[in-house]
Amino acid sequence: MAMLLQAWRSERVRLYHVRTTLRRSNAAKGRFDIAGIVAFARVFVRYVWTLLRRRPAVVFLLLSSSRAGLMRDAWLIVTARLLGCRVVAQYRGGNFEGFLQRQAPAWRRAVGMLLRRLACVVVQGERLRAQFTGLLPAERVQVLHNGVNPEEFPPRRRPVLQAAPYRLLFVGHVAFAKGFRELARAYRWLRERYAVELWVVGTRIAQPVVASSFLPPQWYAYYWQHAAEIEAEIDAFLQQLQGDTVRFFGHVHTTVVRELMAEADVFVLPSYSEGASVAVLEAMASGLPVVTTPVGALPELVEAGQTGVLVSVGAWEELAEALAWCLQHPQWCRQAGERARQRVREHFTLEHTAAQLEQLLWGVARGND
Repeated sequence: MAMLLQAWRSERVRLYHVRTTLRRSNAAKGRFDIAGIVAFARVFVRYVWTLLRRRPAVVFLLLSSSRAGLMRDAWLIVTARLLGCRVVAQYRGGNFEGFLQRQAPAWRRAVGMLLRRLACVVVQGERLRAQFTGLLPAERVQVLHNGVNPEEFPPRRRPVLQAAPYRLLFVGHVAFAKGFRELARAYRWLRERYAVELWVVGTRIAQPVVASSFLPPQWYAYYWQHAAEIEAEIDAFLQQLQGDTVRFFGHVHTTVVRELMAEADVFVLPSYSEGASVAVLEAMASGLPVVTTPVGALPELVEAGQTGVLVSVGAWEELAEALAWCLQHPQWCRQAGERARQRVREHFTLEHTAAQLEQLLWGVARGND
């Protein structure tokens, strides 16, 4: 949101930002506890004060997919409606339907009632509209694509795949839902045949309750049946190869991520579930070819055969073959990276996102007159 505010140029829609996100560790997110209640109370006071002082026509907020998060959202939504504001909620994931299916009927009814108080729900791609089928009319589910600022990405420090060792870059939660087990298996196969390194950026998530929350219904049960062995396999991979040909950076600042992208050769994210990954857009803006899966809105970002390669979910052999093909075709990868950079400039800049959001909010506000 901070980057979007910097790109905001509208003269007819004025934005006031109230930070309502509670900065918690991934293990603590979605947990209902005293610390969370106290933190939210402080946020809620600032939120109500802003509503009373500014009297906005529309409130734009993020929609959660956890029980504790939705309870927080309910307070924000109902309060705004009582004060005469229309509410637009953005869902930034690809698994709301899966979350809802795992809830008791009473919870599903309550969530449905809450959603009906919204002017509309916003998702990050056309393919993500279906998450809210049956919950809201189709016209009340709108699309707002992610955007990045291409000027913030440094020039490449070397051409893609210019020289070995070739660097594969993964940015995301180091978890099963992001396809890290498949990446680990594919990488073991690759390193026996090619001079490669794997650079890993992100926080390790091994707690099954948290790790499973990102998964769609068809993989949720599978994960719980094999959670112990899956997490053990990921941990063993990191322990055995870290410091050898695997570099695990953990969570780092955005500027460090962009510097790594400027030195990497191929970006890989074999996720089981996604919304519209900002990391993928950043990799594209950095001129990297992308190897990923056709989940969420990723096929709307990555054009198969043009800016990257799409592989089947959960298929590590196919992932390994796709990465090997990239290593064998450096010229194509360089061209794909340049096409990816151009695609971001034409369709996925912050200016595009800001213009889309301005049009959406203006339309909702006028409907409030």
